[in-house]
Amino acid sequence: MKKDYSEYSLDEIEKYRLRRQGNQHVRFDYFSNSVYFNSESKSISITVDSFNEFIIIKEDLDEFDKIEAQHRTVHEDVLSPEEEAEREEFRINDLEKNKENFEKLCLKYDIDRSSFNERAEEFYDDYPDQKKAPLNNVLSGARISLSYGEGILDFVYSDFKTAFKEAIAFPLTIQELGKKLKEEQPEKYMGQHESEPDKIYNRTYELVTEYLRYTSTVVHTEEIIYKSLYTAICPPVFSYDRDTVDGLKWYYNYLITLQKEYSALIEFCFDKEFFPDVLGHMHPSERYNLYRDLHDQPAFSRRNETMFYSTRMMSGDKMPYGLRKDELLPRLTKAVKLTEQHREFAEHYKVEIKKLEAKLTFLRFLHVSYDFGSVAEILELELTKMLEQNVHFRKCKRCKKYFIMKGNYDTNYCDRIAQGETRNCQDIAAQENYKRKIADNAAIPIYSKYYKRYAARVRVNQIKESDFKQWKYKAMTKRDECSDGKITTDEYIQWMEECFPNRTVAK
Repeated sequence: MKKDYSEYSLDEIEKYRLRRQGNQHVRFDYFSNSVYFNSESKSISITVDSFNEFIIIKEDLDEFDKIEAQHRTVHEDVLSPEEEAEREEFRINDLEKNKENFEKLCLKYDIDRSSFNERAEEFYDDYPDQKKAPLNNVLSGARISLSYGEGILDFVYSDFKTAFKEAIAFPLTIQELGKKLKEEQPEKYMGQHESEPDKIYNRTYELVTEYLRYTSTVVHTEEIIYKSLYTAICPPVFSYDRDTVDGLKWYYNYLITLQKEYSALIEFCFDKEFFPDVLGHMHPSERYNLYRDLHDQPAFSRRNETMFYSTRMMSGDKMPYGLRKDELLPRLTKAVKLTEQHREFAEHYKVEIKKLEAKLTFLRFLHVSYDFGSVAEILELELTKMLEQNVHFRKCKRCKKYFIMKGNYDTNYCDRIAQGETRNCQDIAAQENYKRKIADNAAIPIYSKYYKRYAARVRVNQIKESDFKQWKYKAMTKRDECSDGKITTDEYIQWMEECFPNRTVAK
């Protein structure tokens, strides 16, 4: 029996999930990325999906073209010299944009794209007549390293509003123009219907169809996705070109919803000044659970975990994840002594004895990572891993933004450079604290006054350099005594005056 959902009412959990997923206009989980969390170093290692690039998908594109030729009337593009020149100009410009975007990202993050670059070089060696194609995403195939919390803060403080306004301006103009033409010439558009659904012939055809939608989407979203790391590695895909405006709006609302949610979560879970009488006794993980409870959100979250064994990569220094360096070499160099039992084993499992010997020599390390495709997934993964490993945010007392504590250096100020400033909050705060210290400490300006006076006399040879150095040390000691109240300012000034009473030229 068919079901009628016309009067279906969503509950709060369904509404929560709906705001964090795509719809008929846009998809948010197109890329298939993986992330590894190192609990010892509190670091994150992300491997970005590399499939969605021309050099990887070329064979599928060729098969797609063959299928198209079989089922449709396809005419090969014949371009004029002017059109060829224009296409080449676009290609060169896009390559330059690739370079600029990648360099900007490298200034902010630790990015290694060497493996993908080697693969690209091999491709163009195999296809020497193929011109270098611009990347759809400059982070394709990259490995990115960052500390716990950095990805969340980068996303929360990114300016998507400005980028969205720039991105939607042209599609919105085209949409308005189309509406105007329909109003002015209704007879011309009468009887037109929505386009037919895409005909899918096999798995490859479906993959390429989605890929082509993605490449079309990149044109409209590039300004937005490179505003943060997580939007860059989790780009959206619009269903059709006609969905560009609706897709951009839904995508922007999706990002803003996540920004607001994680800004609120950081404050609720980690800020010691946020309702301290109510939340001060609770661990961040308890506060997180309470937040979800108060917002009618599920008390659980799901992760897509992948476990595999590697003979080359360690993810720790204890088995099953790895070994210490002093343990590794003996294991690698220790030869396997074959016995009769080894031969029985090889015969039982139908493996050649030499192959068994090699297999027993290899070390096998367990590696656990998580798969994700959307911004919402990686944000939740990172936050919950922070809660697991007891990593905290702290609010900067100057700019009021949150930051991650690094190492054992305890500070109340972040290392960001605020808009309009040339130095970070730590440096500015240090200078401001120094000025306050001077203002509150009468001994410091006294020291400064006599330091300048006697340094000038050194330059004209009225005081010997060696005598000045000895005086400087004693003057600083007296300054500290004055600051601590052991001597008065009058006594400090009198001592300063008596240090170099004569003004004769130093011999």
